[in-house]
Amino acid sequence: MIRLHPLFAAALVLGAAAPGGDLSQGAAILRHGTASEALPCMACHGERLQGNASIGAPALAGRPESQTLAALAAIAAGKKGHNFIMRNIAHSLTQAERKAVAAYLATLGKEK
Repeated sequence: MIRLHPLFAAALVLGAAAPGGDLSQGAAILRHGTASEALPCMACHGERLQGNASIGAPALAGRPESQTLAALAAIAAGKKGHNFIMRNIAHSLTQAERKAVAAYLATLGKEK
């Protein structure tokens, strides 16, 4: 019988749950926003998240998860972008919400 060290076993369990965010939560935030008053992403970035050049909202669909997470962190910290509304949205999202949004965005545009 193989016995695993308890810390190793816990790392295996946590590691299995760590990658990506909750895709259904990400989709909901993109469409409806959050209870903490973050506006839905689609309001500015478009229904298909293709962006809206007239207001400076970039395309989000299909971006790598790491790129979206880094951008949200930089925007929330005031290190990127100059849009007060977007800064408030990024700041209001929890880490789990950011991860869910980033994971969902990364899946868009990949289906054929």
